[in-house]
Amino acid sequence: MTDALSSVTELKRGLLSDQIYELVKTMIKEGSLVPGEQLVESQLARRLQVSQAPVRDALKQLAHEGLVTHVRHQGNFVSSYSDEEVAQAKVARAELESIAGRLTCGALDADAHGRLEQLIADMHAAAEVKDLGTFRELDFAFHRGVIEASGNVYLPRMWDIIEPSLRALHVLGDPSFPGDWHTVAEWHRSLLVALDAGDPDSAARLFYAHAAGTLMPETDETDDADA
Repeated sequence: MTDALSSVTELKRGLLSDQIYELVKTMIKEGSLVPGEQLVESQLARRLQVSQAPVRDALKQLAHEGLVTHVRHQGNFVSSYSDEEVAQAKVARAELESIAGRLTCGALDADAHGRLEQLIADMHAAAEVKDLGTFRELDFAFHRGVIEASGNVYLPRMWDIIEPSLRALHVLGDPSFPGDWHTVAEWHRSLLVALDAGDPDSAARLFYAHAAGTLMPETDETDDADA
């Protein structure tokens, strides 16, 4: 934990517990703090040069969201995930992305559309040099970008809850994927085409299929997205 915080020199003035919450959440999502790692209040407070009270509040909020697990008489730990929990996270993700696809369809503004286009281009660039770590981060960024573009403030919060478990077992950007990563990038372009097509039901079905792992099957949904 100390190494993960080594680059943090100070916190801005404001509500400390909120800043600590965002900092630790980001580290969990990025993998700097790994599943099962203990989060010791006193160590966090000493590293961040704050009292333990805002650290305790931040960890309570993270525990409420499922990112941290509090074990009585032992302390707080970055949440670990069983195979069953990861399977449940995949189901939740598919439903969440279906909703996001439906809500975002036809609603992308020029800036959001441009960001998604750029992410796809960056995926191709990462695939070209076989930088799968970067590709994976771009994959996550694309899906989160669609969720944020939905306009529903609750969807990004729900994504934050399931994202660590998706990362834990490489649900997105699986390094064992044997196919062409350029093809994976183009799957995302088809998702973007579906968002532009103006058919929310078709977009919802396609996003669900993608998130569920069926990727781009030859179905009417794919035909609709390409229309």
